[in-house]
Amino acid sequence: MHKLATILAATFLAVSCRGALAVTFHVAPDGNDAWSGRLERANRDGTDGPLASLSGARDAVRRLKAESPLREPVHVVIADGRYALLETLTFAPEDSGTESCPIVYEAAPGAAPVLSGGRVVTGWKEQDGGIWTAPCPVENTRQLYVDGKRAIRARGPAPAGLELAGNVGYHTRDLRILQWRNVEDIEFCYLVVWSHSRCKIASIQPDSKDRSLAVIRMQQPTFTSARTKEGVRVALPDYVENAFELLDEAGEWYLDRPAKTIYYKPGPGEDLTQAQVVVSALETLVEIRGSAERPVRNVALKNLTFAEAAWRQPGQIGHADVQANFLNDPARPLNRDGVVTTIHNEQLKSPANVICRYAEGVAFDRCTFTRLGGAGLDIEQGSRQCLVTGCRFFDISGSAIQIGDVRKDDHHPADQRRIVRENTVRNCLIHDCCLEYKGGVGVFVGYTQRTTVANNEIRELPYSGISVGWGWGEEDAGGGAYEVQGPFYERPTVCRDNRIMNNHIHHVMSELHDGGAIYTLGNQPGTLIAGNHIHDNRGGPGGIYLDEGSGFIEITGNSVYRVPTPMNYNNRAQDRIKTCREHDNFFNVQPPPAQVVEQAGVPSSEAPESR
Repeated sequence: MHKLATILAATFLAVSCRGALAVTFHVAPDGNDAWSGRLERANRDGTDGPLASLSGARDAVRRLKAESPLREPVHVVIADGRYALLETLTFAPEDSGTESCPIVYEAAPGAAPVLSGGRVVTGWKEQDGGIWTAPCPVENTRQLYVDGKRAIRARGPAPAGLELAGNVGYHTRDLRILQWRNVEDIEFCYLVVWSHSRCKIASIQPDSKDRSLAVIRMQQPTFTSARTKEGVRVALPDYVENAFELLDEAGEWYLDRPAKTIYYKPGPGEDLTQAQVVVSALETLVEIRGSAERPVRNVALKNLTFAEAAWRQPGQIGHADVQANFLNDPARPLNRDGVVTTIHNEQLKSPANVICRYAEGVAFDRCTFTRLGGAGLDIEQGSRQCLVTGCRFFDISGSAIQIGDVRKDDHHPADQRRIVRENTVRNCLIHDCCLEYKGGVGVFVGYTQRTTVANNEIRELPYSGISVGWGWGEEDAGGGAYEVQGPFYERPTVCRDNRIMNNHIHHVMSELHDGGAIYTLGNQPGTLIAGNHIHDNRGGPGGIYLDEGSGFIEITGNSVYRVPTPMNYNNRAQDRIKTCREHDNFFNVQPPPAQVVEQAGVPSSEAPESR
C-alpha cells in the first residue's frame, strides 16, 4: 500500500480505536448552532445538543482549540439529511488537526448526509401540452435535478440550411428561428475531434436586404475564439441547447430567465407535486484554503456527499474548449500562423465545486461527488500528501478530479512550496462525468510531482480517462517543436515521478477522438504507466497515448485491447520517443492476462458502494 495511504489508514484506525478518548461533536438537521454539539454531557442548562450545520461544527472545533492544544482526535459526526449551504464551507489553517490528533468530519453510522449547494423548486403547476411550470428560486442556473436525476436542457438540431458567416455568425432561411424567445440564452454546441465548445447567440434578425434570410450573430469574443483557436475550431453546430422551442421530449426542461420561470416536461409516472426538484446555485461547496506559510493540515472528510453545485461562466460567456475543458487566456494571446493559443499554453482551468489549496495531509474517504455543475474536486496550489480514496464521482458536468494546474507558477514556480506533490487517488469509481463539457477527463494531472493514480475504475466518459502533463513540450527545457513560442526555459518543469498504475479504464472515448484511456504531454522523468487494464474505447487512438513532448516515461505491464490503437506515439519531435521505455505490455492480447485483470481496478473489499 502507498505510504501515505498506510499512514492515513492507521490514523483512522487509531481514531476509531480511541473513540472513548476522542472529542465528538454532533450535527443534525434538527440541531441548533447555538447548542454545544455535545451529547455525552449532562444537559444542565439546555445548551447541549447537536449543531445544525458543518460551519457551526467547524466553529465549535475552533473554540475547542482556542481553549487548549489538541490532545485527542476530534470527530464531527453528521446525521442523515440534506444540509443546504448558503455560502462556501471554508476550512482555514486554524481548522487544522495534527498527525496524532486529526479532525474528522464524517457521516454517522449508516447515514448518508448530503452537502447541497442547490435550492428546492416548489409551486409546480401543469400547463398545456403536458408541460409544468414553477418559479425559479435563483436568478440563473444550468442544472435541474428531479428526484436526484439530472434533467436535460431543452435541445434539438440546428436550424435547417445553416450557413457560416465567417467569425460573425450564421445565415439561415429557416425563419422560424426569428420567433424564438430569449435568444441571448441559446447555445450552439460543437463536438470537434477532442473538444466540446458552447457559443451563445447575441441576436437573430431578418437580413436587411433579403427578408427571406435570418441573420444569427454570435456572442463575442467567445465565438471568434472558438473559430480561431489553435488545434481544432468550430464551424457548424452539432446541436442547439436551451431554447424553449426545443422543449419537446420527456425529461427536458427550460429556464425562462427574464420571467424567472422553469418549464419541465415530466416523464411517465413523474409527479412534480411529490418529487424533490432542485436547481444548482452555490458554485463552491467546500474550500480547504491554506497558504504557503500555513497550510491546512490533517483534516479528513469521510462518507459525505457533495452535490448540486453550479458553474455559471459558460452560461454568461460560452465555453471555447481548447482541451480537457481548459480555455485560452485572452490576456495572454499567442498568434501562430493565424490561429491563437495562450503564451506557454498557460490556459485557464475550468474550476471544481470542491477545492483544496495549500492543503497537506487532507483526506476524502468514501465520499460521493455527484450532481455537480463544474468539475468535481480540485487539488491545487501547493497541496501535498492529500488522499482521495474509495470515493465515487458521477453525474458531473466537467472532469471528475483535477490535480495541479498549468500556469507559470505550476510549471516553473518561483516558490517551491507551490509545487503540487505526493497526492494520491486510489480505489475510486469514476463514471458518467463530463456530461455538459464533454472535453473533460476522468482524472486530470497537470504539472505535479509524485502524483499516484492507482486502482481506480474509470468508465463511461466521452473523452480521455486519465490525462497527465501539459504544454506540448514548449515549457520543457529548450522548448518544443513549434517555431513560434514564448520565451524558452532553460530549466525543466516540475512534472516528474507520477504513477498511473493498476487502473481499470474502459468504455471511455465514447464521443470524441484524439485521446485515450491514458494520455500524456511533456517531459515527465520517472513517470510510470504500469499494470493498467484498458479496453473497449471507441474513439481513437483510445489506448495509451504519448502525445507531443511526452518524454522519459516508462510503459510496462499494461493490457490494452478492443481499442483503435493500443499504443500511440505523437512525440517524435526532439527524438523524445527514444526517451520513453515501452516493454512487456499486452497489446491486443485476448483474453487479457489474469494477473493484470486481478490487480487492476478497485479491490472488491474497497469498492465504493452504489450510493
